[in-house]
Amino acid sequence: MMDENVPVAPEVGEFTDKDEVNAEIVNLSQSSVEIVNAEIVRMASSYSASVNANEVEIRSGGAGQVKAEEFTLTQGGVGIAKANTVTFSDGGIGLVQADEAIINDGRVGALYANMAELNASQAGLVVARQVQASEVRTGILLASRVEGNVETFIDTPRAALFGISLGVATGLVLFLLRLMTDRRRS
Repeated sequence: MMDENVPVAPEVGEFTDKDEVNAEIVNLSQSSVEIVNAEIVRMASSYSASVNANEVEIRSGGAGQVKAEEFTLTQGGVGIAKANTVTFSDGGIGLVQADEAIINDGRVGALYANMAELNASQAGLVVARQVQASEVRTGILLASRVEGNVETFIDTPRAALFGISLGVATGLVLFLLRLMTDRRRS
């Protein structure tokens, strides 16, 4: 635990077990902070419920939610990540929303991105304009363009076919029900 009487330069902070930290640069090591707001955040073996910064790097740690321009995760876990660029390996994220997402040997529940690059990874849902993949498994893949080796349960053409089939079946059932109710009225 850091001595509270020792002054810390305003641009650099090292904190442990605090509720909220606001600084330009925050370095956490084996710490727990509820909320972090900074320009640059580096966390090692640490946890925060919420991290808001331009640049966030988490190694062997985790966060409930991360909002950043640039976010890097190595061997950790995050609930929700919203960033311009998300890069992670050997980790997992529940929900990723990014312009560009690069995932190496990672797991993601849902990924929404303009461009997604996945290597040796797994995802429940991927929605992207462009996907580059190598040894990837997904539950549902909805993308305009896919390059590489992807094993998926439902892809864009299957989803479209399913939607059309479901629409036709629903329309047919409703039409038949209407015919039956019209005959009863006559």
